[in-house]
Amino acid sequence: MKTLQILAVLLLAGIAGCSSGEKDAASTADVRQGVDKNVDTCRAATKKLGGSLKTALQGAMKESGPLGAVNVCFDESEVITDEICDEEGLTIGRTSRRYRNRSNAPDEWEKAGLEAFDARIKAGEKPANLEMWATVTSPGGARTFRYLKAIPTAPMCLSCHGSELAGDLDEKLAKLYPDDKARGFVAGDMRGAFSVKLDLPGTAYNGG
Repeated sequence: MKTLQILAVLLLAGIAGCSSGEKDAASTADVRQGVDKNVDTCRAATKKLGGSLKTALQGAMKESGPLGAVNVCFDESEVITDEICDEEGLTIGRTSRRYRNRSNAPDEWEKAGLEAFDARIKAGEKPANLEMWATVTSPGGARTFRYLKAIPTAPMCLSCHGSELAGDLDEKLAKLYPDDKARGFVAGDMRGAFSVKLDLPGTAYNGG
């Protein structure tokens, strides 16, 4: 009789253990699904911003050349970015250690991400393939999903970001952006990155 009681206890313990394991696995799966959804949201937002800026710059270049493109960057890029933030319900922008606009200087998380991207590029990866993300918890407990996507330098960008700029363009950039560091790039370089912040109430999880 005692033997049967022991077997019953062991059987129940085994069932409980399996149940707990299944719950843990389901919880982990839920977290990962949430992360995947956030990554997809951020990817879509960066694609939308990149496409909108590219369209505006190409139109300006065709109509007015590099000087027109600079006007778009200075007058319209922030408006375009703010519209996408409102439409997507998140915060998105561009950052770089070699920034043109001081407001695009990286914060500590972005700086670390850009340095990691540099290391990956030196190891042979292409800027167009680089992305990373993490859920960051503030000292106050607020959780933010953060995403970084590298921006490669396209040939079109060299008119304003290359080593040799036309005199009138050089003069205008110096006037509009006295802290300009965004020069001397060649096609294929990582010029910076799209940076996305998505406020979250969920469980923190890091990946990339």
